[in-house]
Parts: sequence; C-alpha cells; structure tokens
Amino acid sequence: MSSPEIEESKGELQLEISKLMEEKHIYKYSKLVVPSSMRSIYWRFFGFPATESGKILTKVKIVCTICHTQIAYNRNTSNLRMHLQNKHNQTLIELETNKPPKKQYVPHSIKEKRVIKKSKNNITNSNSHIYATSIDESVHIDDDIEFVTDSNVNLSNLEEDIIIESPIIVPRKRASSTKDYQVSYVQPDDNTIQTVPTDEKTVSDAITEFIIIDLQLPEIVEGRGFQRLIATLKSPCEIPSKNKLDDEIIPKVYENFRETVMESISCITSEFGLAFDEWKSNSNETFMTVSIYYQNPGESTLETKILNTFHTPMSWSENQWGLAIDSLFSEWELNCEKITAVVVASVRNELLTALSNRGLTIVPCLLHTLQLCAQSCFENVDVAIILNKCRAIIGAISKSNTLSESIPMQEPLLEIDENPIVMDCPSIWISTYNMIDQMVLRRNIISVMLETIDGIDQDAIELSDDQWKIMEDLVRVLEPFKVTILTLSEEKMPIISLLKPLLWQLVSSHMKPKDTESDLARSLKESLSEMLIDRYADSNVALLLQIATTLDPRFKQLPYATEEDKNMASKPIKEMLVKLIEDEGEHQVNDDNIAELTHKKSRLSGMAMLLGNYCTTKNRIPSEERADLELIQYQAEPTAPLHYCPLQWWTKITAKCPNLSKLARRYNCVPACCAPPSRIPSEMQILYDSRRAALPPHLIDKLLFLHGNHIV
Repeated sequence: MSSPEIEESKGELQLEISKLMEEKHIYKYSKLVVPSSMRSIYWRFFGFPATESGKILTKVKIVCTICHTQIAYNRNTSNLRMHLQNKHNQTLIELETNKPPKKQYVPHSIKEKRVIKKSKNNITNSNSHIYATSIDESVHIDDDIEFVTDSNVNLSNLEEDIIIESPIIVPRKRASSTKDYQVSYVQPDDNTIQTVPTDEKTVSDAITEFIIIDLQLPEIVEGRGFQRLIATLKSPCEIPSKNKLDDEIIPKVYENFRETVMESISCITSEFGLAFDEWKSNSNETFMTVSIYYQNPGESTLETKILNTFHTPMSWSENQWGLAIDSLFSEWELNCEKITAVVVASVRNELLTALSNRGLTIVPCLLHTLQLCAQSCFENVDVAIILNKCRAIIGAISKSNTLSESIPMQEPLLEIDENPIVMDCPSIWISTYNMIDQMVLRRNIISVMLETIDGIDQDAIELSDDQWKIMEDLVRVLEPFKVTILTLSEEKMPIISLLKPLLWQLVSSHMKPKDTESDLARSLKESLSEMLIDRYADSNVALLLQIATTLDPRFKQLPYATEEDKNMASKPIKEMLVKLIEDEGEHQVNDDNIAELTHKKSRLSGMAMLLGNYCTTKNRIPSEERADLELIQYQAEPTAPLHYCPLQWWTKITAKCPNLSKLARRYNCVPACCAPPSRIPSEMQILYDSRRAALPPHLIDKLLFLHGNHIV
C-alpha cells in the first residue's frame, strides 16, 4: 500500500473512532485499571474505567479509588495530586513520604528505543496493568468531549500514556455539530514529548519569552485555557511543563543572558549609578533589586541593567548588608570609585549606613519619597476614617448592577472625564489620590446613591459635609505631587538633574500654606514641606544635585537656586574640569611620544630638516584657561527646551565642550527614581508590583533579571 493510501486509511480509521466515541457517553465499568506505562505514584489511588477483562473503556475520565470521584484526565498527574491534596491530604502525605527515588534518564539509540517501544506495546496488548481495582459503577462523559488522536499519532498508542517515543495524543472539543474542531494540546508530567520543529522559533521559546516579558508564573502553562489558546494558534505544538520551565528552560536562558550582560558591564569605562529598590512579596518577605545605570561613550541614551534581586530579611544588621553589597560588587566587578551615587528606595538605616561606610553618596528615590509623604497624609486619623468609607462605598456600588450602570449615565451631565471610580491599592499612593479625586468629582451623584443603598450600615458609608471638605483639601494639597509623577513618566529617562528644580518648585511654591486654606490643609502642607527638605538635607546630596542641575542645559536660567547655591557648585565643577583636562593632556603627551617613536625611523623631509627645531614646541593653553573657555562656551549656548533630552544635547555639543561633556556624563548616569518611566503611572505600578510579589522565591532573581533586561 502506498504512503498516500496509508494516510487516507489512517484518517478514515480516526474518523470512525471519533464517531464511535461520539455516540457513547455513559460507560458501565467493572474495574478501574492503570496501564503499566504510567509509573507515577499518584496513580495508586486512581484508574481508568475498564471491563471485567481489564479493557479500558475511555480515557476521558479517571476515577478516585477512595471516594469514587470522577476527574477529567488531562494526560498529566497534576489534577490527581490536587485531588489528593484537597480530599485525602493524609493519604497524600503518606504517599509522598514513601516516594521512591526518581530514575535517572538514560539516552537510548534508535534501535534500543524500538525494542523498548515494542516491549511496551506487548505489555499493553496483554492487558497488563500496574494497578487494578474491582468497582461496578458507570462514568458519564460530557456531550462536547470526544477523544481522538492527532494525525501523526500511531493509533496503537491510544491506550498508552505518552512516552518519549510516541507523539502527543490530543483531546478535541467540538465547537458545533460540524467538523470544525478546536484542538487543545496538553503536556504530561515528564519532559519527554518530542520537539516539533517550526518555521521560526518553537512554541516553547515563545512561551518562555511570554513568561519573561509579562512576568507570568510558569504554572500558567498548566491552565486548560492557556493550552487551548496555544493549540488554536499553533498546531501541532509542544507546551513545556512547569517543572521544565522552572528547572531547565528559565535557568538556561538566565545563565546565557547573564553572560551577555556581564560582558556589557565589563566594557563600561565611565562613571555609573546604582539603584536599590526594596519591595515585598505576597508572603510579606522583603527583597532588594539592584540596577546599574550608565552611558556608553558617543551615545545619547542612558542604559540600565538589573543586576540582582536578593532576599533581605528585616533582621539584617549593618554587617550583613555590608557583606551582601561587597559580594554584589565583587560578582559584577564594580569599582566603588566609579559610582557617582546610589539611588535608594528604602528607609532601612542598616542599609544606608553600609552604603555610606563604603564612601557612596546616597540619593533618596523621588517616587519613594512622594510615597512616604502622601502616606503620612493618609495616616492622619480623620483622613484614614474617610478612606475606609470611600472603599466601602465603592464596594457597595460595585455589588449593585443598577448603581454601577447609573453612574456612567450621569457623568456626561457633570462633564466628567472617562476615568472611572476604582478601588485604590493602598501601597501605591497615586491610586488612593485618584480614588478620592474621582469621588469628589461625583459628589452629587454619590450622595444621592448612598440614600438608596440597602443592606449596609449607613454609618460605614455616609460622608458628612466636613468629610467631603477634607477630601477636597487633600486633593488640592497632593495635586502638585501628581503633576510631579506625570513629569517623571513623560521623561525618556528621569535623571537627578530634575530633582533640584522639582523640589524647589514644590517647597517654595506649591507647599506654601495660604491664609485662605483650612487648618488641615495648612498643617499637611507644612508637614510635607518639612519631609521633602529633610529627605534631601544631606550636604553631599545637596552638592551632587546642584552640580547635576547646573550641568543640565534646560535649567541654566531657572531661578531654582540662590546665588550661594550656584557659587557652591561652580568651584567643584571647575576643579573637576581642570583635572579632566590635565589627565587628558597626559594621555595626549603619551600618544605624541608613541607617534614620534613610531615615525622616528622614517625619512625626514627637507622642510622638517631645516625648520623642524623651530616648530616642534606646541603652544598649550593652561588647564584652568581651557576650563574657563569651556564653561563660558556652555553658558553661551542657548538654553535647551524643557522637553529636550539633556543627554542628546551634550552629544551634539561634545565638539565645543569635550571635557565638560565628559563631566556631565558623570552626573547624567544617576536616575531620579528606581522605576523606569514606563512603570511610573499608577496602573502600571499596580500591575508590575502585583506580578512581582507573586513570583516564587526560587525564580525571583532570574525572572526579574530577564524581565528587566529584556529588549523587545
């Protein structure tokens, strides 16, 4: 029989099997059996419905031998273990306690594989089972399930579990009575499914990249919905198991990419900045993510790489922090003398002391500072009560379809934007601000609605006029903070040269109490102003910010600093510039000497022989004069627009101010906050924080490294 005829015959046989299984939905069985090829320990308490002779009737459902519960068979044992855990936990503990050691996989030749496969087929054909239990019952198969095989599957393997030699057997779910099927590919427990080649990249690669980019949990691949989606997009395909992702794929991608990042960092020749971002997991454990920021010579962008994320218990002492920091620097070969500053989103004194003891300048993260300031407002006794009521009101409205639908209908009458009222995430202050702001805008609508809400304590949701006034004051006081957040998110990369102007504007203008304001508003403004000043009061930080801002072409003419502050920065700028010029001069002399030695043996021209002695002396401008000239040139250049990137500006002006541009690069490598602009909006903060907090401890470092350093 020719190959096309075989394929046609096989297809017809599969259709016949499909029809037979389609017509039979209730199976009477006398035994529960497990084929010998299924070696997982969890099969000890489950089986497939079978006849008295042991012939399996269906593999769509399996039955628990303890409680006779029927479970859909997903061709892996994850749901078996889940059932034991939920219904028979003690049995599961005893089973796993006595679990035999896992057999080591030994690769076989093609000939050996055929022998193994043949022997397994012989076992199956003789109805040999590893477990068999006599039970007289029936099993019902849902109308929309039929069990068929992929066109590449050998039909003789229909009664076998998936092994390394056999392709994937697929359950299909009918969309209608027609022959259009939605195919769902599933993955067994072991990692022995054949890899199916594709045109560009394998599905496994695409799934791994999806997990990294969207910071998803590896167990997403075990979801039936995810498997159905992948099967719809790609057929046939391989879905890697959670264990394979955890133990093989993600670690391998991490190790390979880590080498690339280390190579990039080893090429850094200029100064760089670091960021220490503290956060908590869902288990309330504290972690620290460390990132590096640097600018490559000749480029107008600020590069950033995540280096490590490590567990930092609250009990850590200064010494433990010091050991962790030294280990980090040693691992990545970072020179402390090259670090311009460290941006820190934490208030842990042990960490700050450990960094200070290593001679590092510590700049508080602006986002973290705003979070602390706003949080102090929300912790006010009167404000805290109001926030609880706001959350209760939103919860009550969301439960009522009538109220939820009536709000959007009334909003156009009040000319309210499309931003809905959403419950806040207390750990992100801007979400709380948005919740209060949206409620204040809809005060009239909400006040009427509260009178119609039944089944809830009115004291828990009723807001008095004084409380509404407090909410309005709170929105006005914190509005400048919101504008600051928007400013940071609009920057291509917010750097520390922004801090001085922003802080000056907040303290000198927006946080100045007014006589027309309420006592609470004035009190909050005074408190916030003091917090902002105190956070950046350190003399080293003040000098660093002033120098960075002075070297930002956007802020040369802004009245952000007093003459005393400007004079304080001008002296160190000139001293550093002179040293750069002198160092450059030494390099130039060395280069000239090398060039002279190289050309010493070459024949001199007549002009060089006659007049060379009179022309060899070069007129070099003193370093201080060159520094003054570059500073004058910089001040003479037009002020850059506020929306213009300072890194691009300095790249274009390098020829006019070559040494000053190098000095500017030293300060342009320090970010204003630990988060990139894309994560600053509240909705993005909430999404990222929730996904990061859910990561399993053993994958936190790897996934955050891959996610943060991934280039789309």
